[in-house]
Amino acid sequence: MKLLRAEFRNFRLLRDLELTFSTDPAKNLTVIRAANETGKTTILHALQWALYGDAALPGKGDDFRLHPIDWDASDGKRVPISATVEFEVTTVRRSAGGMREMKRRYRIVRSATEEIDGNKWRRSPAMVKLFALNDSGADPIDAPEALINEELPPELRDVFFTDGDRTLSFIEADVALATKRERVQRAIRALLGLGVIEDAIKHVRKAAADVNKRAKESGVSGELDTIASRLEAIEEDLIKHEEELEDARTQFANFDEKVADIDHKIDAALEKGDKEKLKRDIETARKTIKKLDDQLAVANKEHSALFRSQSIATDLLSPVLAKAFEKLEALHDQGKIPSTTIPVLEMRLGMDSCICGESLEESDVDGAHRRRHIEKLIDDSRKSDELQEIVTDLFYGAKSLAPGDGKAWLNAYAKVVESRDGLQDLRDQAGQEMRALELQLDALPDTDIQGLRDTRRQYQNQRDRFLSKRSEIETRLSGLRRDREELSAEQHRLLREQKKGALILAELEVTQDVTRVLQGAYERITREELAKVSALMNEIFLEMIGADPEQGAIIKRAEISQDFDIIVYGPSDRTLNPDRDLNGASRRALTLSFILALTKVSEVEAPNVIDTPLGMTSGYVKRSILRTAIRESAQLVLFLTPDEIAGTEEIIDEAGGVVLTLTNPAHYPKMLVNDPGVAERKVLRCECDHRSVCQLCERRMDAAVQLAMVS
Repeated sequence: MKLLRAEFRNFRLLRDLELTFSTDPAKNLTVIRAANETGKTTILHALQWALYGDAALPGKGDDFRLHPIDWDASDGKRVPISATVEFEVTTVRRSAGGMREMKRRYRIVRSATEEIDGNKWRRSPAMVKLFALNDSGADPIDAPEALINEELPPELRDVFFTDGDRTLSFIEADVALATKRERVQRAIRALLGLGVIEDAIKHVRKAAADVNKRAKESGVSGELDTIASRLEAIEEDLIKHEEELEDARTQFANFDEKVADIDHKIDAALEKGDKEKLKRDIETARKTIKKLDDQLAVANKEHSALFRSQSIATDLLSPVLAKAFEKLEALHDQGKIPSTTIPVLEMRLGMDSCICGESLEESDVDGAHRRRHIEKLIDDSRKSDELQEIVTDLFYGAKSLAPGDGKAWLNAYAKVVESRDGLQDLRDQAGQEMRALELQLDALPDTDIQGLRDTRRQYQNQRDRFLSKRSEIETRLSGLRRDREELSAEQHRLLREQKKGALILAELEVTQDVTRVLQGAYERITREELAKVSALMNEIFLEMIGADPEQGAIIKRAEISQDFDIIVYGPSDRTLNPDRDLNGASRRALTLSFILALTKVSEVEAPNVIDTPLGMTSGYVKRSILRTAIRESAQLVLFLTPDEIAGTEEIIDEAGGVVLTLTNPAHYPKMLVNDPGVAERKVLRCECDHRSVCQLCERRMDAAVQLAMVS
């Protein structure tokens, strides 16, 4: 199958867009050059919607708007939406002259209507029509889904239509190991056509059930009737439990993906900021500011008190005080201050003994004489005591005013000012941080992270519930199969003993033999084809990343294990986690090599439509990925940004059968040089290739690198 043409009407940004695809085997590459926000992913969704319906849309189409977001209600409240895809199917048929190749062309049209009511909308069930194209026109075909499902099985939608990030789903670490294995296993088995064998096994089991029913109705013996009834019940239980198991596996994978999706949303929101954490940070900032304001108030009071302090007076009067203290010190050195004469003399009189040791007693004539002399000295001293007391008090009381170096106040001032200014700087910084937090909070999208976490918990509980259910069903199935084997063996023994049971026994043995052959073929094809896919994937992967195991490369090889795990080996066969130990370019190369190998081994000729496959790559790896993808694809359609194209121009020159450019007029004037003159948000197409620009698509960075201008 090859894509020929696609046309979209009112599908989100694609109001009126037509695309053509290269079908030239020699130039099988189609490049759609488009910057970010220019409809690349939208086209990928639109192509899948045209072929597979709502099931191919994100969330299976639930709450996924299709009409343009800026649709003007004056143009009508009912928005007609359509996606048309023309494709070619090649079949090989045996004829008298040998194998003959036949090409048939088809057009599939899927349409729906969305009715807008304010901010709400409602979508009508989509209608799909399929036409066979021929020289005389287009003939309608019934059951279009059957043809699409045969040529492009829905299970392989993610293989043929994918984006650079989606390809990583085969190795991403965010989902359970069982989910990754299921994805790889489902892709391999679907592309290898193992569904045909699965249907055949089911058909043989049904035939065996019919034979068993006849054994029950034959009336050969009561014991055989009982065994046949039990086998019939077991077969019914097996069918029921196998359906339940498949449902449990599907539900587990769905909820596992939902958990991973919620994790991505939480991570994306947290990259921009955690709203709850920001609120806590703002509250902490407010408390810090309050504390700093209180400390600033204290510092301002200390600053004010400096101008009422003794130190400012001391430093200002230092020259005068120095002279006064000089004189006081001289009086002190002379013993004139402090005045201690009168207290000492009075004390000696009380003791009746002079300081020289002579008696001062009244009863002694000499003592009385000396006593009178001392009393006279005391009286004489009291006359000058008041002045002496003042000078003494001044000497001792003025000690605190003793002049220093005249810098005490300045030092205290500097200390207070430094402390206050430091606090003010901290206060200003805290205020700026709080304003920044408030702006960050205002700029956050209205994402309820706690709500997302609650939803994640619910999804995880659901996922774990289906995991437990799956284990229970697998245990029941194991028991039922064991019981079936035992009962079948007993049934065969009894039938051999009965003449009437020979035919029934032969039929049962035939069904069992056919079942064993089919199951053996199923396992053999899976095992052998898995080995082929694994080997080719390794070859393509090593070529893409330029790794030579013989030259000491870190990555030695990659393989798909029998358990359907994609494994990468490093030195000494040490395993590397593909999602954690490989860089972004190697991870993309690994998953793209898996898809290309799968397509190649299956010999299915189908398009590989990939959005931004060269993201996170550069240099050799980028060019190698592109060259290898072109070589291994029957038809390769790539949506590339200008950055992805840079460095690969020569490869596109060689292999590009169709190269076109898409532009979003909403990018004017910030990103586009010229005004496209379109008010609507819609994707516009021009015929510029990867080396040229025109008035419509010229971007500011194009002007900087001087790409060729198309007139």
